[in-house]
Amino acid sequence: MSSDYSMLGMLDHYLFSWTVHFGFVGPFVAFTFGVIHIAIRMKGRKRLAYRTMLAPRRLGRYVAGTVFLMTGGLLFVSTFSSIKTSFPAAHGFVFDRLHADWDKALHFGVDPFHYLYSFGQHTWLLRAIEINYSVLWFVICYFALYFVMTSSRTDAIRVRFALTWFGSWIIVGTAMAGLWLSAGPVYYGRVTGDTARFAEQLAFLSTTSSQTSSASSFQRYLWALHESGQLGLGSGISAFPSMHVALITVVALYAGERSTRLGLLAWSYTAIITFSSVYLGWHYAIDGYVSVLVTTALYWFQRKLVPLFARLRFGLPSGKVVASSQQPLTSMDQEMRACP
Repeated sequence: MSSDYSMLGMLDHYLFSWTVHFGFVGPFVAFTFGVIHIAIRMKGRKRLAYRTMLAPRRLGRYVAGTVFLMTGGLLFVSTFSSIKTSFPAAHGFVFDRLHADWDKALHFGVDPFHYLYSFGQHTWLLRAIEINYSVLWFVICYFALYFVMTSSRTDAIRVRFALTWFGSWIIVGTAMAGLWLSAGPVYYGRVTGDTARFAEQLAFLSTTSSQTSSASSFQRYLWALHESGQLGLGSGISAFPSMHVALITVVALYAGERSTRLGLLAWSYTAIITFSSVYLGWHYAIDGYVSVLVTTALYWFQRKLVPLFARLRFGLPSGKVVASSQQPLTSMDQEMRACP
């Protein structure tokens, strides 16, 4: 294998998609929804609406957040993907049999996918889950990141959210994945030699292999990259723990801070993603369970850590909370804070 597993090794693979999503689509969607929101809230006050939409503070947030994602965010995901792709080069996938056995023992002696397939082995459901898992999940997770990094309404959580988001990649997706590397149910036969255990699942997943967003076709693509030692968009096989579940857990935790209803909706979606990761053969169930636990622990750690840094920086006594500005808000400031 001659692949470049350095920070810049994957940069060219992610530059185009990152630029499209965060350089064009993100700003366009944010600006469009911002205009609609302001137009509704400030009906009949067009001058104030224009001033609010183009206020330096508001534009500054969009520019700063977008620049950060297009530089630091791009370098981060490129580095992570390179590291993830390099994992099997050292010792291979040595924990699949152990993880699968733990999974089976935890679920009363049955591999969890059998429970899901007992009532959900339908091609139409498979297609819905595949599209949700690969498309809708991406939209929710990554544009939640864009919203938090660029909106003036998220000042109170921006640092914590970023630390939790990128911290989950480091702890869940890198440190833990590297220590307990497994390939996942769909590759179980390839890495253990036992092709019978998940044969039923692979046969069912292959029924949509010729269609867009097919899990089976993408799984074959990743294994081809792995065997050839090449880098590519999304390359790197690592099942334990699940980053799909970890990132949607981050969104759910912060959605719960915004409102109870939104939090319940986000946690319900997190459960769907966890079950989907098992249904599609990407993960053992424990991969998702561990991701939720570790990401939640990281979130609560951030809730304690960030206020502590603030107290150390400003010399505040424990328990004191000081607003970012002691100046009274003008009517324009109040309108701006009410807008996305």
